[in-house]
Amino acid sequence: MSTTDATSQLRRWLAPLGSDLPSLFMVGGAVRDHLLGRPHKDLDLICPQAEALARRLGRIHQATVVPFLKKADAPCHRVVSPADPEDFLDLSPIAGGSVAADLGRRDFTVNAMALPILPGAGFGPVIDPLGGRRDLETRIIRACGPNAFRDDPVRILRAVRIAAQLGFVMAPVTLDLARREAAALVSVAVERCVKEIFDLLAQPASAGHIRILDELGALEAILPEIRPLKGCGQNAYHHLDVWGHSLAVLEQLEALLAEPAARFGAAAGAVLELLHTRRRLPVLKLACLLHDLGKPACRREAPGTGQVLFYGHAKAGAVQAEAAARRLKLATHDRERLVLLVARHMQAADWSRPGVRPGTLMKWGRRLGDDMVLLVLLCMADTLAKRGPAADADERRRRLQWGRETLEAYFDIVVPALGARPLITGRDLLALGLAPGPRIGEILARVTAARDAGQITTRREALEMARKAAGQ
Repeated sequence: MSTTDATSQLRRWLAPLGSDLPSLFMVGGAVRDHLLGRPHKDLDLICPQAEALARRLGRIHQATVVPFLKKADAPCHRVVSPADPEDFLDLSPIAGGSVAADLGRRDFTVNAMALPILPGAGFGPVIDPLGGRRDLETRIIRACGPNAFRDDPVRILRAVRIAAQLGFVMAPVTLDLARREAAALVSVAVERCVKEIFDLLAQPASAGHIRILDELGALEAILPEIRPLKGCGQNAYHHLDVWGHSLAVLEQLEALLAEPAARFGAAAGAVLELLHTRRRLPVLKLACLLHDLGKPACRREAPGTGQVLFYGHAKAGAVQAEAAARRLKLATHDRERLVLLVARHMQAADWSRPGVRPGTLMKWGRRLGDDMVLLVLLCMADTLAKRGPAADADERRRRLQWGRETLEAYFDIVVPALGARPLITGRDLLALGLAPGPRIGEILARVTAARDAGQITTRREALEMARKAAGQ
């Protein structure tokens, strides 16, 4: 549940208490977003008797109370609405004996403010012992203290992610602290790191912030697979080493997505809608960074000419991407999509060659489904990132035009075809006298391919084709 009005959410939860309201404060990102007028999701509250208040609200609202007790010094009880699992309050005791001490233990000054909650769910004056409001006004992310990242290295990732979300910059001293502690990320639960990286990649302009993580040493701590890409020289189609090119592909993808109507034509809306479901966008961006993982191991120089070659790098990279995804404990569908994009990232370039039949795109559309869209986008971004002396500007324009036309065709032609009822089924083939077995699937696949190529359009033609295929 997202709302810009913390007051209305608190009023729903707290109104039954009337004036019998204990000492209660809203803290953390909810205060920051409230002051900025931004949507918020989580409401973090602190009070002296947090568990008792959580149980009381649970009884009043017939809500579920979920304890989070992993940190002995920071227990939390979440009260979840029975009507909406996205509507909840997190209640924690006041750490350190006072509100000021509690705020001093937090990550960044913009998250270290508190608002006293008054009866009726109004707010008292902001409690701001560390200058968070000033940093909000100057758009700076500043660590609360010198041990902020030592206490929790994931805060390094969170700092960069919040800066990307808010359009803020990190204070120089905070960058220095982050650089000093970045190596400690290797000891953190990988799931926490992946969540922050995916939340960062979901932002429309993440590429510059990924560069910041890389400069801090934080990205390599999470993705050691990128280390061999740095300094790996390429051929004349490229002006950057493999890692520089990978970063450029991410930047070019975000540039494409910033101009959807110009780049994707009539498919713009469908492309954006697709990307913002099932975490496709962060997985695609991760594929931009990892699509050439196999190049260092496959790098060869042709005898005589010295031309740099990378034969088989897509296949080799897919193996590495699979291992990385398992180490990062990605969800199965995210892992499979990442590996597919790395394994097939050269294939879309083959589809773009002049003379490729429409039936070929239909075949791959049936095989890949919506992942075909991601491959086309990756191909377009990869093409834009190649600026070496051998790269052809006319070829670049042609491939971008092909990408736009292919995306339009996918949603106009392929998607309806995928949803169309088949002209014939296995039952029809059994009625023709074919015995059950793999032959039925083969004939149905031939009929489907002929329909995709426009060679047949009716059930009668499909049955005739099936008879011929069956030898009748």
